[in-house]
Amino acid sequence: MSPSSSKVRIFFRQFVDTILRFPRGVQFIRDHRLWEGFFSYGWLSRIFIVIAVLIGLKFMTIFFSWVGSVSLDSPVAVVSNMGVLFKDFAIEGFGFLFAGGMKYVMLVLLEVLVFHFSRRTLAILINKESDTEFDAFLKAQIRMVKIAFRSWILEMIASLLIKIFFSIFGFIDFLEPALILGVQCYYLGFAILDNYFEQFDMSIKESAKYAQNYIGVALALGLVVYVLLLIPVLGTIAAPIIAAVTGSLIMYQLSDLHLLGKETELELDDLV
Repeated sequence: MSPSSSKVRIFFRQFVDTILRFPRGVQFIRDHRLWEGFFSYGWLSRIFIVIAVLIGLKFMTIFFSWVGSVSLDSPVAVVSNMGVLFKDFAIEGFGFLFAGGMKYVMLVLLEVLVFHFSRRTLAILINKESDTEFDAFLKAQIRMVKIAFRSWILEMIASLLIKIFFSIFGFIDFLEPALILGVQCYYLGFAILDNYFEQFDMSIKESAKYAQNYIGVALALGLVVYVLLLIPVLGTIAAPIIAAVTGSLIMYQLSDLHLLGKETELELDDLV
């Protein structure tokens, strides 16, 4: 088996394991009451969340518009109107959140949730108090802005290269949407994973390099965040929380960062 095919198998297994870990992530949140202590970050973090929720409310206008125009004359008419709703929701929701950089704006606004739940999860797993003070949050918030901007730029470049490729090889252009979706999911997932790597004092450059060993994890996290963000209000809050906890659980299982530390892990990565 070639090294490339072996890596694909590893990444696929990571993807499946991460998807299957989400129910445990939800249970972990409930069992350990991870929301406790969340309101210690001050009003700034709460304002960010409110703004993110208001942005998420945009999708509610699609729903209420449909309710006002739905016809209940016959079951066939109801089904037809439901089809129009889902089509409008998918098109408008995708265009608003994912065609541009709005999804990264959402991640910046919701960083306080990722920060708190990621750090609380790791602290419980390693039985050690983590730094959840406001100064640490502010540092993580600034880092998320950098991560979001970096991911947005790299996503645009990768998407452009994909479009150019399929403009040349048009006979397989049916693969283009899936590849662009994969790029978006990866960078969304990496933004979540970086909160885990940051706790081991990795720089953004080190974090990005290390994440390449866990492409399957990043893809799975990004895909779930992608879907949840399209759910008005509830999804806005649930997406970063569940992804942060699940990402921490799966990385604790797959990585030895919590045992070996950053330097040893990066050195082992260079030898692979």
